[in-house]
Amino acid sequence: MNIKIILIFIIVYCICMVNPAIIICKAKNKTDIRRIGSMDAGTNNAFKILGVPLGIIVVLLNVLKVLLAMYVAKLLANLMQVDTASSIYKSTVILGTMIGHCYPFMYKFNGGKGIIEFITLMSVLDYKYVLVCVIVSALIVIVTRILVKGTLAGCVLYLILSVVIGCEYIPALVISLAIILLRHKENLHRIKYKQEEKI
Repeated sequence: MNIKIILIFIIVYCICMVNPAIIICKAKNKTDIRRIGSMDAGTNNAFKILGVPLGIIVVLLNVLKVLLAMYVAKLLANLMQVDTASSIYKSTVILGTMIGHCYPFMYKFNGGKGIIEFITLMSVLDYKYVLVCVIVSALIVIVTRILVKGTLAGCVLYLILSVVIGCEYIPALVISLAIILLRHKENLHRIKYKQEEKI
C-alpha cells in the first residue's frame, strides 16, 4: 500500500481515537464511563451518565473531531499530492475515522460505538443519502421508541442505498457497518429478547 495513504490513515486514526465521553466522565465523575451505566463510551451512555447538556457536548465534540480529521487529512493529501477525489483516499479517511473511534489504542482498543462518526462522515461525503436515512430512522424511533433500533436501521439503509445507486467506496462502508454492528452486539441481543431500554 502507498506510504502516503498509510500516513493519512494514521493521522486520521490518531485524531479520532480521542473520546470526549471518556475524558468528560473522568473529569466530572472521576471514573471511566465504560465501567458504569451500559458499560460503554457510546452516545446513549454519555447522555445517561453525564446528563443532557454534557451529552450534547459529547456529540458535538465527536462531530468536530471527525471534521477536524477530514480537514487535516485533506491538507496532508494536498501536500503529498494525493487525489482527494479518489476512492482509496475516501476509504482511508472513512476507515481511519471508524477504527480510530471504535478501537483506539490509547483506551486499550475499547472506544465508542461509531454512530455519530458514521453519520458525520456520510453527511460530508454524500448528504442526500443521509437525509433519507435520518427520516427513516426518526420514524422507526417514533414508532418503536427504541433509539438504537432507529439509528442502526438508518446506517444499514445508507449502505443499501449506496449499493443500489452506486458508490465508489462500498468496501469501506461494509467494514464500517460491520464495526458498528459489532460494537452494538449487546444492544442487538437486548432488542432480540425485547429488553432494550425505550425512550
